[in-house]
Amino acid sequence: MTQFHTAPPAACLQHPRRLSLALLAALGVASVAPAWAQDASGTDTPADADVTTLDGLKVKGERAEGYSVRRTTAGTRFDLTAREIPQSVSIISHQRIEDQGLDDIIDVLENTTGVSNTRTDSERFEFYARGFYIDNYQFDGIPTTMVQNWSYGDSALDLALYDRVEVVRGATGLLTGTGNPSASVNLIRKHADSRTLTGSVSQTFGSWDRRRTTVDVTTPLNSTGTVRARVIGSYLDTDSAVDRYSQKKSLFYGVIDADLTDNTQLSVGYDYQKKESDGVTWGGFPLWYSDGSRTDYSRAFNPAADWTYWDTTVKRAFATLQHDFDNGWKLKANATHDKTDVSDKLFYPYYTIYGFDKNTGAGVVPYSGYYITGRKVDGLDAYAEGPFQLAGREHELMAGVSYNRREYRNTGAYDFPGPLDTYLGWTGDYAEPDWSPISVYSTGTVTQKAVYAAARLSLADPLKLIAGARYTDWKVDGTESGAPYASEEKKTIPYAGLVYTLNDTWSTYASYTDIFNPQTTKSADGRYLDPTTGKSYEVGVKGAWFDNRLNASMSVFRIEQDNLAQATGQYSSSGEAIYVAAQGTVSRGVEFELNGELVPGWNATFGASRYVAKDGEGDDISTQLPRTTLKAYSSYTPRGLSALTFGGGVNWQNRIFYSDATYGRFEQGAYALVNAFARYRFNQHFSVQANLNNLLDKKYYSQIAGYGAYGEPANGSVTLTYSF
Repeated sequence: MTQFHTAPPAACLQHPRRLSLALLAALGVASVAPAWAQDASGTDTPADADVTTLDGLKVKGERAEGYSVRRTTAGTRFDLTAREIPQSVSIISHQRIEDQGLDDIIDVLENTTGVSNTRTDSERFEFYARGFYIDNYQFDGIPTTMVQNWSYGDSALDLALYDRVEVVRGATGLLTGTGNPSASVNLIRKHADSRTLTGSVSQTFGSWDRRRTTVDVTTPLNSTGTVRARVIGSYLDTDSAVDRYSQKKSLFYGVIDADLTDNTQLSVGYDYQKKESDGVTWGGFPLWYSDGSRTDYSRAFNPAADWTYWDTTVKRAFATLQHDFDNGWKLKANATHDKTDVSDKLFYPYYTIYGFDKNTGAGVVPYSGYYITGRKVDGLDAYAEGPFQLAGREHELMAGVSYNRREYRNTGAYDFPGPLDTYLGWTGDYAEPDWSPISVYSTGTVTQKAVYAAARLSLADPLKLIAGARYTDWKVDGTESGAPYASEEKKTIPYAGLVYTLNDTWSTYASYTDIFNPQTTKSADGRYLDPTTGKSYEVGVKGAWFDNRLNASMSVFRIEQDNLAQATGQYSSSGEAIYVAAQGTVSRGVEFELNGELVPGWNATFGASRYVAKDGEGDDISTQLPRTTLKAYSSYTPRGLSALTFGGGVNWQNRIFYSDATYGRFEQGAYALVNAFARYRFNQHFSVQANLNNLLDKKYYSQIAGYGAYGEPANGSVTLTYSF
């Protein structure tokens, strides 16, 4: 049962690059690279073109090639190949984002190995890995926490300004501090990486009158190109498969990248995103009638009233300064400030008090809410990393400090009259309430200060040990329903990972870290639950081929937690959900992923995940999440027809269920979603791409926890792109 009163329901690798390839990779336009040769100096040039020599451009950060990157700092801050990292890592590259037509974070995580999701309503999607909620996100490595209970629009962040997404599964306390042992999601921004004027314009037309325009331009700001700017703008206007639901999204992103010296780079940027959704749902449609039989709504049914909306505006500024010393050390500092403002008017068809009568339609209560919420986040992260000599061997050391301050204010009003005469034949025609004065529900400041350090020790030529720790000082101070509260927790989180290189292809690893996550959920007596604590273990084997263009991994994990909050289905007199702290919760499972270039022109990803998660009593937790998932996608460019790229994939998940104390179990059977795409490049400037989603038109529930919603039926889009 869903809460309903006081809150809505609940790289650094430095290396010269070929300028044209840098442009193509940044724009994600080319299907294959042109033929290249080397001149007398060893510089790559087109084999069939006149040579124009430009000043070299040093690029900070590894660029994705196809579906993979050769090196990444994900998980450790050390610049490593995927098989040198002692955890499971998935890279969703810009090329894959383009091939699949992924527009936002929801799209990316739904297609990431080992990640599953559930939803609360049309605007709030919650993602999980290994059975636990994902609350740790990073922007260019700066950690922040995102929660969906008041929905600040995090799950709908537009991908147009991001080059790729890195997902490290398991506990990531070394770099993110507090959080669940699920995964950490790092969004890597696009930068101005061309010293000549380049850009692209794309226009997408899709099902339900979907229209999306994106402009992406990079230009030098001085004659030498040491100062460059990139501007990205995007606008989306679409209806949906659900009656009366529509959405508009606006995006502006600007960044300036400057080479202050040969070894010092500065980036400053700003992004603005606005999402306007009308006809939004809150909860979903009733799953049961009062006699226990199931409802049977059409996929187009909208349980909301006509006047509902959910508008979110996010403004984010950031700066990054990096200096590389001649001895191999580097110093990097990131700072960010973001402000989020949300306004929404919502309609919730509450039916579990009286029961929804199958014959008369009586028993549904029109609970309505009007909310104005806001959040400010300031983040700072600075670290140094480099080599050192000890006992005749070279090792690496990384140390840094981190600061994160999150302020929030949630206000609103609600209307909760008696049951409707009938909910049968619902069309959304319901008068907007005469709202009472706005009240303050909760305010607060969450501060997290941390210092962290890790060493990558070369114990022997094939054996590397990464050992480190993070000391975190976490504090919250605020009010909840008018009552003040405060809490402070301090914890040192150890981390250790051992990697043994078997040969040029294979390596094995084992890793361990503690779990520490303060909680803001309450018990029946109104006290906050103690922090979740526990341990996370992982062992695995990894392989890499073709100079790390193709990577594979298989891992086995075990996560042990105490004090894990579990909803009781009961509510306090103020409408807050009541939780109990489950002891002895264990999640264990296995994951496999193959990602990258199989042969020239053929990129593919395949991921499989299986886990079981039970509390100390042996009962399953989070049963609304699939225990087994398979996700595959592939693109192919025929060698004799390089203008054409085509492919597709499938996402499969096993059976899930939700148990309700009144109505029993609601099951969603196993299902698969099939997708496909094709792209044709008419010339070096113009291309057209078609994407088809849910090709077999599978009807399935995307939400079953108390209320229902369907996933999208078969749909498609066509994108026209002009690049220069």
